Amino acid sequence: MENATFKRKWYNWRMLVIAVILLAIFVKFYVLKDHDENAPVVVEMELSKVAFRSQQEVEAVLGKGELLSYFRDDRANCEKCPKMSYKEGKVEIIYMNEIADRIMINKLTDYNFEDRVILGLLDLKENIKPTIDNQELKQWDNYQKYSQISAFNRDGKIEYILIKAKTM
Repeated sequence: MENATFKRKWYNWRMLVIAVILLAIFVKFYVLKDHDENAPVVVEMELSKVAFRSQQEVEAVLGKGELLSYFRDDRANCEKCPKMSYKEGKVEIIYMNEIADRIMINKLTDYNFEDRVILGLLDLKENIKPTIDNQELKQWDNYQKYSQISAFNRDGKIEYILIKAKTM
């Protein structure tokens, strides 16, 4: 009788250990997502080759653009600034005072809403903490030579990135 009780206790402990191991495996692969800080980041657009550039210089980098509309901003002294679309709507640029000033990168829902991913998409190497960092918005003010970089979240992914190169 004593031997049967011992076997039952051993069986219970063995099942408990197996359950804990299975739980650990589940947590590792499904709850904790691996974020390799050294993993390469995809560059969607080299910001330094587009921002502060003329339409001709931008077309040399992004290809031929399509005029969407004209933009007006009294604070930026912009009466009829062209808003252009590149790469089938993926990149939209407003040229203020004849330079690429407001740049919006769309269709980024394949990328995680993380600082290094956002900056990496723009080929920016310096990992500076954002000025505003919440669930909906990550914003860097005066990041290097750019007035403002803002990334907007949608379900843990990047919805779009807005860069204000010179004007605010």
